[in-house]
Amino acid sequence: MVRGVIFDMDGLMLDSERLTSGFWKQAGEKIGADIPMEFLDSFRGRNPAAIQEAFLKEFGPEFEFERCRQIKTQLQYEYVREYGIPLKEGLMRLLDYLKKHEIRMAVATSTDRGLADAMLRKAGVREYFDAFVYGDMVERSKPYPDIFLMAAAEIGVMIQECLVLEDSIAGVEAGKAAGGYIIHIPDIIVVPQEVKEGITAEFGSLNEVIEWIEMEGASCLKRK
Repeated sequence: MVRGVIFDMDGLMLDSERLTSGFWKQAGEKIGADIPMEFLDSFRGRNPAAIQEAFLKEFGPEFEFERCRQIKTQLQYEYVREYGIPLKEGLMRLLDYLKKHEIRMAVATSTDRGLADAMLRKAGVREYFDAFVYGDMVERSKPYPDIFLMAAAEIGVMIQECLVLEDSIAGVEAGKAAGGYIIHIPDIIVVPQEVKEGITAEFGSLNEVIEWIEMEGASCLKRK
């Protein structure tokens, strides 16, 4: 029985991954660095510390990562304040359903607290959630399960009774390692088949999650 749902944010709830890539590239241009899209794709779903490690490995220890990150973050803040962030298909329907049925909800995003909180507020969805775990709150980034285990603890639900919703490779791996249900909702990154082995399900959009929850609840009742 699903008693809690843990949401990733970027690419899962918010259609933000394409925008974020553009901000990284603009920031790179401002400091004279060409940041390839393939490189940006390689660290999707990972927290700030892991992203810094990836940049320094790719561009060398002299790379001005902190300056680049600050420029990227400022560009993103300005965009969010002016335009907001598009919501992914089916998000509001799912949030309303979970709230109505008193299923606990948490956000577990690798984005740092300040930016993630601003994005959730601007999107008008923050008030739906019971707990928030941000990328700068855990030492080990996805694909380690720490962020999902912390989110489950924050909402007071055993991870085995939680559904994790993810779009990235690192996120799917972390969800599997956590030990709960894990549903993959594709975004811009193709998750390899071997990574998806052992997941609970894969759906085209969040619209299909409600039906799965209801079927899972019915099957639990039958087993009793």
